[in-house]
Amino acid sequence: MRKGFQVMLASVMSLVVLSGCGGNSANSESTPSSGTKPAGATEGASASAKTSESITLWTNFQVEAELLQKYADKWSEETGNKATVVQTSIELQQFAQAANSAGGPDGIFGIANDQLASFVTANLAEEVPADFYNDSDYVSAAVQASYVDGKRYGVPIAVETVTLFYNTDKVSAPPTTWDELLATAKTSGGVKFDATSIYYDLGFVRAFDSYIFKWADNAYDIEDIGLGNDGAVQAYGYIKKMVDEGFISSDITFDIARSAFENGETAYYIGGPWDVDAFASAGVNFAVVPMPTLNGKPFVTPVGTQVGFVSSKSTHKDAVWDFYRYLIDEASAELYQVGARIPAKLSVQQQIEMDATTQAFMQQIASGEPLPSVPELGQLWTPYTDNMRLLFQGKLSPEEAAKYIDSQFKEAIELMHSGS
Repeated sequence: MRKGFQVMLASVMSLVVLSGCGGNSANSESTPSSGTKPAGATEGASASAKTSESITLWTNFQVEAELLQKYADKWSEETGNKATVVQTSIELQQFAQAANSAGGPDGIFGIANDQLASFVTANLAEEVPADFYNDSDYVSAAVQASYVDGKRYGVPIAVETVTLFYNTDKVSAPPTTWDELLATAKTSGGVKFDATSIYYDLGFVRAFDSYIFKWADNAYDIEDIGLGNDGAVQAYGYIKKMVDEGFISSDITFDIARSAFENGETAYYIGGPWDVDAFASAGVNFAVVPMPTLNGKPFVTPVGTQVGFVSSKSTHKDAVWDFYRYLIDEASAELYQVGARIPAKLSVQQQIEMDATTQAFMQQIASGEPLPSVPELGQLWTPYTDNMRLLFQGKLSPEEAAKYIDSQFKEAIELMHSGS
């Protein structure tokens, strides 16, 4: 990201400025006065007419796009408005240009929460109304993921995480602690996961009271990085011990870990819902359970949240918010059936009959937290992976790995901010 992100953001901001008030105000038409007043409609000069609003939503969802349009048609019929869902690969600059043109998108329904901050930074996302949803009715990690700089911009749609898979031919009962896991793994092929990625290592970092960015007052403090402190050193040492004792190979990658479990070579694997079908097709006898505890604490895994947001350039914001409410309440259960997306709304989860595998993921989600929804996170992946690889090869100590991860991460953020 570094210089590229700054150049892209500058280009996006210039698009916003140059577009002025152009917006997408062309999306309205007059219709006879009848039925219920559409959400977001305003009183016109004539009491005998009302305004029907046309809204366009972009989505990154693929197999679910047709289903979303089906519900868009239902909402349109019920409200007198018109909603269109467009499936597309969403990029910041592309959205900025389109949102500032007549007939552009009024929002995005279905984008990863770690992308949200870039749209907020570019002034393209509208803050969520205070009364839009009740936080207590949503997965807590999903609520946290919807905030950027202390304000809520995202509407949580669906959640996912990783958890423990185990081969039922090799393990009779799943472990409840990491000590138990490693004890049984000694004679059953070890435990496999991409230990060079912070995505899979987050639980170890958190178990030793460390963190990526400090979270306080609904915002991440990018000046407070915890990957170089004493807790991080202990976490890296714990992971390195698994390499030294042969549980994980020093050249471990996602593909190596996944293949080992798929081929029946290892008892344990840390993976996500995206792995389930492949393992079933391969004929692996497996089960999925919540992660074992570490240091007497729940093992924290990253919770990915798909969110929606309303474009700050939309002239139909009320209608879009109303449509989002409708989709969350009416379509979420079917989105799970079509795309296996676990609803972020707890009351909707209760309406769905879920199998044991999905229930295990849901239980683990309760112990998870989102990866920080800030653009600076993108600067972590390379220094973390590079230094963990050197740690596994014996070229760095845990203390040195912590030092270099911390310093290189901070340097990358500084370069990103300076545009160098």
